[in-house]
Amino acid sequence: MDHQESENKPSQERPVFEALLYPHRSLGRKGYAILIAGTAAIVLLYGLVFLALGAWPIFGFLGGEWLLFWFLFRRHHSGDDRAERIRLYADHLVFERYDKRGGHTKEQLQPYWLNVILERAEEPDNALYLRSHGRSIRLGVFLSGQERRDLARELQAVLARHRSSPSLG
Repeated sequence: MDHQESENKPSQERPVFEALLYPHRSLGRKGYAILIAGTAAIVLLYGLVFLALGAWPIFGFLGGEWLLFWFLFRRHHSGDDRAERIRLYADHLVFERYDKRGGHTKEQLQPYWLNVILERAEEPDNALYLRSHGRSIRLGVFLSGQERRDLARELQAVLARHRSSPSLG
């Protein structure tokens, strides 16, 4: 989750606040490559031992198991490319959602009437919403409960500062 605030910049070109939300990945590209290469080397060594002992079917089964491991792990590792972006400008807030399949939705809300709602705040499965004029957007579904609490506090503070800013009236 990355956040940044922009100050003293033209309000129409640059956002006053911007947050990019994405799921946490515990294993990066380099770690993924090391894991795949390491397991391949181990499986190959075991397979060669069984091949040398004349148990060649085991060599094939080990190879098949490793291919299944690689396929499933690759699908899991590349399967969560979701992201959400929140940008606050002087006169509007833009919420964008990017899904796993490359789809993109964009919503624009008026920041002066916008409410940041954190339901079941103290529970781990809390829910964070942006609500304005009868519209409700759930955000940060892939974040942890604590990350949603932190984001809600930050959004509330940014919106309060934005609403009280004398230069925006």
